[in-house]
Amino acid sequence: MPKSKPTQVIVHRIELQEKERDMIEGLATAKTAETIVKGVALPVAVGGSLDLGYKALKASLNWGTDMIDEVKSSYGAIALKTMHASPTGIPYVSPFVKAGELVFKLFTTKP
Repeated sequence: MPKSKPTQVIVHRIELQEKERDMIEGLATAKTAETIVKGVALPVAVGGSLDLGYKALKASLNWGTDMIDEVKSSYGAIALKTMHASPTGIPYVSPFVKAGELVFKLFTTKP
């Protein structure tokens, strides 16, 4: 037996008071913060664990120089070339070299 078509439409509407709106706003803020923290914490944790694993393998297998030491020495050579390559004779350090210097200070200084 076929259903008959509806003769009227009933709309149900839920209205929230100020207190419920404040609670939902707090929940939305907390969820946003959680998403951001997870997005930042995961790559940091993976990078940290990779670094610790590399250092543990380096110590156990008695590898040669550390990867950071090699990059630092090549960075020093690049910085010297950049300083002496100025056409005016005045030493100039490019912004990339300065950015590299900041990164190496970050990873090589002890807390």
